Amino acid sequence: MAFMKKAKVRHDNARYPEQLERMRRLEREVGCFFCHGNYLKVGAAPAIKNGKYWFVKKNDYPYEGAVCHYLIASKVHLNKITQITPKAWVELLKTISWLEKYLMVKGASLFARSGDMSYTGATLDHLHFHLLVGGKKKKGGKLKDNILVTLGHKST
Repeated sequence: MAFMKKAKVRHDNARYPEQLERMRRLEREVGCFFCHGNYLKVGAAPAIKNGKYWFVKKNDYPYEGAVCHYLIASKVHLNKITQITPKAWVELLKTISWLEKYLMVKGASLFARSGDMSYTGATLDHLHFHLLVGGKKKKGGKLKDNILVTLGHKST
């Protein structure tokens, strides 16, 4: 199978051994595993919504403690937020709104990592947004009760 786009991945940013193993296999077999419909071929959770510019799927490796964790990924290979076209921005907003209604969430976190993965903690350089739903904060909740997400690394 010819690669549509060579995947750029950061193996050291994987959170689970199964995730790392899968990343290595997909890198060899399909190239970028979000490009050109490859997300439909990788044995992962299926897309629950397909737009012109974005698709939505459940994250196969959700953050520990999340109630639910979904990915909204670009259908074309982008690696920076600044590469999103105006029309794709409009669809992204509609997609986020749809997903919040679909999940019936009272609150969620939305984040994306953009650019050089050695700064962001990302595992794949294909732009995707995370919609993460956690539980309600408990009275007297501590930092250890929070969902931990790497969005960058401390500067020295």
